[in-house]
Amino acid sequence: MWLLFALLSGLFNTGSSLITRHVLKKDKNDAWAFSFFFSAIGALVSLPFMLTNIKIGMTITPWLIMLLVGLLIVTQNFLYMASAKYVAPSISGSITKFRLVWVMIIGIIILHESSSPLKIAGTLLTVFSGIIVIKNFSKPKDIRGIIYSLGATIFYATVIILYKFLFSSFNSQSLTFFIFLIPALINLVIMPNAIKRIRGLIKSNYKSVIAACIFGALANLAMNQALSIGEAGKVLVLIESFLVVTLIGEHLVLKEKKNLLTKVIAVISATAGAILIRFS
Repeated sequence: MWLLFALLSGLFNTGSSLITRHVLKKDKNDAWAFSFFFSAIGALVSLPFMLTNIKIGMTITPWLIMLLVGLLIVTQNFLYMASAKYVAPSISGSITKFRLVWVMIIGIIILHESSSPLKIAGTLLTVFSGIIVIKNFSKPKDIRGIIYSLGATIFYATVIILYKFLFSSFNSQSLTFFIFLIPALINLVIMPNAIKRIRGLIKSNYKSVIAACIFGALANLAMNQALSIGEAGKVLVLIESFLVVTLIGEHLVLKEKKNLLTKVIAVISATAGAILIRFS
């Protein structure tokens, strides 16, 4: 059963990435407003699952960590959505694998986790994919998208590390709900002209925006369910490998066919690196 949920997670995540790129590559569409919808719709989709099995922190400390995680996710989502305006999903997806490198480094330095030859090999492959991307995508808009993607991975890695502390107070359903709800509320408070920008995005793109956000929420829920019943290594490796499907989708559906060889090399290197790090 874990295999089914892992496959669904990969498919939903691929669909969300492709639709997000379709919407945000248009200059007029607002990445920050899209980020709000991603969190808000994610909270709505995950709410019924949370209500069937609630487990939340009963002291102030996990909630303070949760608030910090919410702030980090706001920044991470904004950077990721902003990158979708400038680079294709396969490129941002390849760069996103760097989060595993940062998690490994943070784990070794702060949590005193051990390294291994597989982790080192995976790190080198991931870095190689980044070098290939940067070398072949050197236009200002490409570099901007790559910087946004790379920045998002640093915040993503920090969030993953903090999850280790939250899972002692929250189960996967409750955690999924709050990591959508809290960023949505924060975005409403800190986004300039929030209501106007949210209305502007949804007015002309409501079908695509809602579809991308629902797929994103379902991807998270399916992944958490797969992790709860299967081996984490197998689940995450299968999901990581869907970057290849994303590349095929952007080629066939989005018609983004430039630099195909570079994309193939970057995707294969990043995916292989992620798999080695996951299995180490």
